[in-house]
Formats: sequence, C-alpha cells, structure tokens
Amino acid sequence: MIGRRALIATVLAASASGCAAVHKTDILRKDVLTDAQEAIATAELDHGGLTVAGSVDRADTTYDPDQPITLRVQTNKNAYVAIFRVLGSGETTLLFPNRGHRKAAITANSVLTVPAPDDAVKIVADKPGIVLFEFVASTAGDAWPFNRAPDDGSDFAALGTTTRALAKDLLDGLKVGSGHETAAAYVTVRINGGGLF
Repeated sequence: MIGRRALIATVLAASASGCAAVHKTDILRKDVLTDAQEAIATAELDHGGLTVAGSVDRADTTYDPDQPITLRVQTNKNAYVAIFRVLGSGETTLLFPNRGHRKAAITANSVLTVPAPDDAVKIVADKPGIVLFEFVASTAGDAWPFNRAPDDGSDFAALGTTTRALAKDLLDGLKVGSGHETAAAYVTVRINGGGLF
C-alpha cells in the first residue's frame, strides 16, 4: 500500500513538474494570426525544389517592447531573399533588403543575419501582440521584393496594410510557376505587454 502511494505521489510530482516545464517553455503556445497576417502566411508561393528557413534570435520567440530582434535566413540553393514584417493590423514593412544591405542575394546553405552585427539598421519589437515575419526566396532576382528601395528617410520600405493585395502582388511579381523556383516560410513572435497571457 505504501509503495503504491509513493508511486502515485511520484507520478503526480512528475506530471506537475512536466506541466511547469511545458508552461515555462511555451510548448503549448499557439500564436493566432489575424486575417491580415493569414493572407501573407498562406500565400501559395512555393514552387520547385527551393527551400527557405527563417528564425529569430530568441528560442522562446518572445520579446519585450523596444528589444532588438535579429532574424536569420537560409536557403538550400543560391537565391534572392526578402523579409517582411506583418503586424496584426496588416501593416507590412519590407525589412530586407534595406538601407544597410541592399543586395538580396544569398549563397546556398549560408546563414544571412538581418541585421548583421555591424549594420546601422536595427529591428526592434514594437507594440504588444503577435508579429509575423515572412521569408520569401526565389532563384530569379528580378522580382520587386528584391529590388524595392527603402522609403526616403527610412531604413525600410513601408508597404501599407492591404495584405490581400500584397499577397497577389507577391504571386504576380515572383511569377510563381513560370520557370524559376520560389519558396516562403514564416515565423511568429510575441511582443509582451498586451495582456496576451
């Protein structure tokens, strides 16, 4: 009887510590995208054997307002890369290429860091909420995302809030399915401070 109670106590303790570990590591966290963010995240940009992977510099993908954010991107082939930030409102900014790094080319299997350690350009967490970072790659560099200049007086290009139109412009500009390869991936981050959890 004592052995059974000890076993049950041990199982309950392990379960409780497991729940605490799950809570601390946010394994159960689900970042819910707004309709505006979904329009970009679900755009059918993949065509061919090109792959792109993106990440942020924090394993828990959680930031406080005004904290710097560093992005990393890698492709399996020589390609051109663009990185978009989409806020919950749909406000979209082209973060890369940018004023500090105007060339969108990336070498296969190398990791591109944005911003690079010596860049004057900085990406910082803004208002509380879920932020979508969309990584887009193509083997052809003539599409507008790879050649768009930053706005006057800014490090980045502001693209407005109409993400459905932007998704269509991406499909058209990348000429998805027209002979060259394209790929997209996204990462979400949480900016603390809005009573999210």
